[in-house]
Amino acid sequence: MPYPRCLVKYICLIALVVVSTSLVAQDRCGVIEYKKLLQNQGTVKEDTKQFEEWIYRKMQDKLRRSNDGRTQATLQVPVVVHVIHNGEAIGTGKNIPDAQVISQISVLNKDYKRLNDDASQTPTEFLPVASSFDVEFVLAMQDPEGLASSGIVRVKGSKTSWTMSDNYELKSQSYWPAEDYLNIWVCNLTDFLGYSQFPVSGLPGLENSSTNRLTDGVVIAFSAFGSVDDGAFTLINAYNKGRTATHEIGHFFGLNHIWGDDDNACTGTDYVDDTPNQAGSTGGCPTHPHVTCDVNSMFQNYLDYTNDNCMNLFTAGQVSRMQTVIQNSPRRASLPTSHGLNAPVPFANDAGIKSIVIPGTGLCAGNFLPTIEVRNYGSNDISTARIQIKKDGVVTETKNFTFSPALTPLESGSVMFTPTSFTSGTHNVAFQVLLTNGVTDGLTSNNTLSQTVDVPQIITLPFLQDFTALPASWKVYNPDQNLTWHLESTNNGTNTSLAMDLFNYEDHVGEIDAVTTPVFNLSTAPAALLKFDVAYSRFESSNDGLKVVLLSNCNTDIGLGTVIYSKFGSSLATTSASSSGFVPTGPDEWRTEVIDLSAYAGQGNFQLAFVSYNDWGNNIFIDNIGLTASAIHDVVLKKIISPSPVTCDDHSPITVRIANAGTLISSLKVLTTVNGVTSTQVLTNLNLVGNTERDITLNPTALTRTDNDIKVELTEPDGDIDFFPDNNTLSVITVLNTASDIIPLRQDFSGSFQDAWTITNPHGGKVWEAIPVLNNTALYVNDYDNTQKGDMAWLVSPTLDFTAATEASLHFEQSYAGRVGKLDRFYILASLDCGNTFGDTLYTAAGANLSGGRASNDRWKPTSDADWDKREITLTSLVNNSEVRIAFVFVNDQGNNFYIDNIEFFVSEDPMEINEPLAIYPNPVVDETTNITFNLPERKNVTLDIVDAVGRVMTTQQLSNVLNQTYPVSLPYAPTGIYFVKVITDNKVYVRKLIRRK
Repeated sequence: MPYPRCLVKYICLIALVVVSTSLVAQDRCGVIEYKKLLQNQGTVKEDTKQFEEWIYRKMQDKLRRSNDGRTQATLQVPVVVHVIHNGEAIGTGKNIPDAQVISQISVLNKDYKRLNDDASQTPTEFLPVASSFDVEFVLAMQDPEGLASSGIVRVKGSKTSWTMSDNYELKSQSYWPAEDYLNIWVCNLTDFLGYSQFPVSGLPGLENSSTNRLTDGVVIAFSAFGSVDDGAFTLINAYNKGRTATHEIGHFFGLNHIWGDDDNACTGTDYVDDTPNQAGSTGGCPTHPHVTCDVNSMFQNYLDYTNDNCMNLFTAGQVSRMQTVIQNSPRRASLPTSHGLNAPVPFANDAGIKSIVIPGTGLCAGNFLPTIEVRNYGSNDISTARIQIKKDGVVTETKNFTFSPALTPLESGSVMFTPTSFTSGTHNVAFQVLLTNGVTDGLTSNNTLSQTVDVPQIITLPFLQDFTALPASWKVYNPDQNLTWHLESTNNGTNTSLAMDLFNYEDHVGEIDAVTTPVFNLSTAPAALLKFDVAYSRFESSNDGLKVVLLSNCNTDIGLGTVIYSKFGSSLATTSASSSGFVPTGPDEWRTEVIDLSAYAGQGNFQLAFVSYNDWGNNIFIDNIGLTASAIHDVVLKKIISPSPVTCDDHSPITVRIANAGTLISSLKVLTTVNGVTSTQVLTNLNLVGNTERDITLNPTALTRTDNDIKVELTEPDGDIDFFPDNNTLSVITVLNTASDIIPLRQDFSGSFQDAWTITNPHGGKVWEAIPVLNNTALYVNDYDNTQKGDMAWLVSPTLDFTAATEASLHFEQSYAGRVGKLDRFYILASLDCGNTFGDTLYTAAGANLSGGRASNDRWKPTSDADWDKREITLTSLVNNSEVRIAFVFVNDQGNNFYIDNIEFFVSEDPMEINEPLAIYPNPVVDETTNITFNLPERKNVTLDIVDAVGRVMTTQQLSNVLNQTYPVSLPYAPTGIYFVKVITDNKVYVRKLIRRK
């Protein structure tokens, strides 16, 4: 598959970079649209200017310092490579060998210092600006805990392949502090060759640079990591020299693409003066000179998209920019002084705090035993340690601990302090080793460790949050300090909801943002039920997501919670897709979600986290979050599945779909009324948990007339009153029609047809009507005047016998013009049980597919043949069935009138259609066989004779139920000459000439 070359993920004022590895052309970068978005907003231009002025000042300061006679030292950068594999042995598959990692480090050091062998390939005109960045990449020699390390970490991933939208999950597999290490994740990345997080500028108001330290670093596909110059590694041919990492780390140090992501307009800039102006990215490896924007492009630059063997330089301007970033930018400036650059040296008496066990980042209010894990990092055994604890900057206890037996080198032990009280709010807890073995500790860098603790408030049950305001007790988690959950006006200004703006969240694909409730207690609750409203319109094929995570015991780590709700993309959508930023305008664009939490009743303290997952799609809204701690019996009658609007079974069983919008239901009473006669049925042992649904078949009930009124009512869930009885009852009209027919069949609605064909509306609304159209009669549905949204007009065929056919098709004509903002729908459904259930959808159309591109806000009626569209559907899947019914169903969205005519069933998938009663082909005939196609006004039994020129009958056939079929006719012994085809029906004779040639 083709790979995009790069993705720059969190860029200061720049967005996604998506590129194909095609040697012919590159995929368009998302950065282009994002720049346009920023320009249209008009609020980021000044921030861009400030950042570039900051860079410029820092570069000028550096230049002055470099000219003062002092030598600049080589800057070292500690690197940790996280190999995320699929369980393979080391050195195979995604679990790449150490040699491949070492090869990549070697490539980086050569490329950045301009010691690369292909530096000699730099064109002469670019040699004056070709420059080296005096930086050395070093595999980390000690890990965050201070233990010796190779700088390579191997982890079996939780997934077999990864995309950029998995950013959080991928990087949580293995991570070292980004202020101390350049994290490089190498994995089976399937949508890009790599992507990088840009540096923070240090200026406020730059809305598009991520401050998220937990995702800072570079991701590279395992098949583009390392160089074949150093070993027989399995790499993509065009990207087999390690330049993907060179490119991405350039972004990591603040470099933009050399063409400025300007969509081939020659108007972009990478804010570097000595890179020539360039229109768009360069793919493959062109021959120099390659002219764009009237100058020779520097496609050899590492920040273009050429193949690895075509890249060979950074410019002095780019190097100056990278030097400025590594000396000034947070999480870049700290790298050259990281302890990861040094091999660990043990000290004699070195007790360090390995971790804080209690409290964690989240803690419920109350008294707790502060607990830490102490480790012996020194060379001597440790028998005693004096450790101090501070709460909110105040020393609360200094305690001497004795270890018996003593901690041997690298051994750990837990110690506890006196119980400490924590109240609601944010607290800081800090621990410090003061003495080890009664003397000053040998290494102070691991003696202190602190934790910020959020103690949430407690909320009583039941509660309902409608977000007229966002209470301080509800916490927003915004790790990248960018767009996050906020309040927004919805429903045309009549409501306020919690909103997550993913439509404008382009450069942070894969980011999560969360809002958490206060703590609620279920220890005495007999049951629990969560309800909330959600609204989301999908943008194209984006897969934004929403999860609800249940957090226990005030632990704020979302990854450790229980996911109780998860919907992405189309399953999350509550309305039709939109290409603009979505804001719900009314109740019909919302959906109520119900989650039964009764399984957690009696178990203590919980919180709910509503977590958004960004795929740069469209906005998510949530509202009316409610939680009750008592049993709620709320059953919903969703649908009467059978009998359908038309059936031939006068004892059809009634099947209904029920849903539980409350807590667990075990029993239910159902009242069924057919034509005024009511029967009762009690359902037991349902075990229907909340937020689930089930189809239930009730006792059969006799249908006693043509139009039958059926009403179903659900009552007494678990013997209780239903919480919301308004959704417990449904009524339908079912027509009993036993008419049958065979195919082929034609219906043009010019005569009497309603004895066999059924026109109905299961809810008593608008129905199909016969109307004169262009000197013919057609059926139409008046939806222009229909205010009942979702109303369904049904036209149903008689029961059709398909057993004599080996293949079949359906042809019909339709006419419709779309109305702005409306989405009427047309379905063709099939039933195999004479209409009791319609389980197959043969055809569906809406929007432009329904209208053929026509649009009208006026009442629609076809005025010419051009206003009609012909449609064809294959029905071969229905052959060998004797009780087929076809339903033509139009669903109203308050749009426009819909017309249908000339419905015709063929016993062929690709029939020959003619306008005359019969046609012969080929004619003249050379072989022994010709074909005769019929188009009779109605189905007839036919005598077919072949007569010679003197009136002798050469062959005769008796054909039954002829309408629109094609029949082969054989003339095995007939000499050349003129013949006549004679077709005789009960009331007509047709004669056509047939010529036989050699």
